[in-house]
Amino acid sequence: MGIVLSDFKPVHLTEPVCQEKLREIAIGFAQFAAKANVGRDGALSPEISPEMIRSAWEKYCVSPKYIQSRRVSVLPDAEAAKAPHDLDYATIPFSSAFSERPGGWDLNARLAMFREHACAAIQKMYPKSDDPPDEIIHVSCTGYRLPSPVHELVSERNWNRTTVSHCYHQGCYGAFPAVRMAAGILMAASSGLGRISERVDVAHTEICSIHVAPECLDPGHIICDSLFGDGFIRYSAYSNGAFRERTGPGLEVLRYAECVIPNSLNAMTWRPIANRFEMTLSAEVPRLITTHVTGFIAELLRDAGLNLESDKANIIWVIHPGGPAIVELVATCLQLTKEQIVLSKEALREGGNMSSATVPHIWDRMLRDPEVKKGTPVLSIAFGPGLTAAAMVARVV
Repeated sequence: MGIVLSDFKPVHLTEPVCQEKLREIAIGFAQFAAKANVGRDGALSPEISPEMIRSAWEKYCVSPKYIQSRRVSVLPDAEAAKAPHDLDYATIPFSSAFSERPGGWDLNARLAMFREHACAAIQKMYPKSDDPPDEIIHVSCTGYRLPSPVHELVSERNWNRTTVSHCYHQGCYGAFPAVRMAAGILMAASSGLGRISERVDVAHTEICSIHVAPECLDPGHIICDSLFGDGFIRYSAYSNGAFRERTGPGLEVLRYAECVIPNSLNAMTWRPIANRFEMTLSAEVPRLITTHVTGFIAELLRDAGLNLESDKANIIWVIHPGGPAIVELVATCLQLTKEQIVLSKEALREGGNMSSATVPHIWDRMLRDPEVKKGTPVLSIAFGPGLTAAAMVARVV
């Protein structure tokens, strides 16, 4: 039994802020945190001057050449509208906490903010007039607690026949195991193991901004803090039969593959620490991807009845933009043209890396394009901790 992904609904809680402005805000934030905590354990050294903070951020911040704007939930729209030099970091709840301790809020407080924003996003995904789905899979790698925001929605709406599942901490490839879960839920229902089920929703709430670390000035932290944006999107997985009764485009899933790249466990990590989630990236990531991605994709396409060399020109390529270099690297390995990676680059430019929500945003953008024809094959790929590669072959229907 196949499944079709459709009815994509991205939602936004804040207005986008241009990357140049976010860089200036981040510099001011780091200078505020450093000044407030001079001499405290865990704070920046007193020798770290405002000029050194600016120099580090100007050197390592992801360039506006690659990211035009991002959404940052920890900065209210009223504050984001101000000029960076007019911001009073002592009055903004998230940043003011850094005047009390070098690391700002502890993890529990940050996850309380996650819950607040995630609940607001879930409410926007499901207007009061919406019919309840048979199941909702909540996807996030930036925050979670139980009961989850989806539990709260289902309870409030009295959707007692809507079940809830969670797909957490998978990283940027989180949409792929969520789609696999949706397929398994629909298949189990069709085989009589559960209630009749024809629609399983997937809801992503990624609030990367709650994990920024203004007290950290090493290149890796600055790159991450200037790369990631917040993203929210919901979509539905239908059985083939249920989708035929609907209107609008969709993605029929044909094949799925996932693998942990050998000898790569320390290449990318994503772990909870005392006051946030922390990401580490090894310089080995490009080499590991280069070594394995071509064979991985060639095998997946072959299993789906396609050939990498003869069919690549007709395939729509959705490469998760983990960063500007990742898109270019995968394109070089697979010998793709610049035109074939435009979708991925546009997604990065307009929202930054929204973690697991990014690939679904690209799917939505693709299906809204009237130039995309039915029957066109789509290859989607993303990477995450493990080092894990996840990919999916689909076709537009």
